[in-house]
Amino acid sequence: MLKPGGTVDSWCGTCKLILAHTIEAMVGDKPARVHCNTCQAQHSYKPNKPGTSARSGKPRPTKYQTLLNGKDMAHAKRYSTKDKYEPGDILDHPSFGVGVATAVKDGTKVEVTFEGGVKLLIHGR
Repeated sequence: MLKPGGTVDSWCGTCKLILAHTIEAMVGDKPARVHCNTCQAQHSYKPNKPGTSARSGKPRPTKYQTLLNGKDMAHAKRYSTKDKYEPGDILDHPSFGVGVATAVKDGTKVEVTFEGGVKLLIHGR
């Protein structure tokens, strides 16, 4: 049973790890304020690493992963400035890797989401 003075595992933003913390304050039956038993930093209780799902503790899918979900990578088109691309097309770029076209800009540029970020590429020339 959790209570003030007890110990609970929490994310420590200073240590960048889930570590044992001493509970300083509770709200209902949940810890509200804790301090790290390793570095003594005081902070609000965080049961999971930021950016992970509260239920599973697994990382949330990125926009890139969501766009690629269910797509067949074997159909990725080799990127060329001469080809024209539409939103949803999968591209294989020699420098940026595999990406998904998300928007056509000005008819001569295509916005592509890669694992490393969004790039604006020339197309249809």
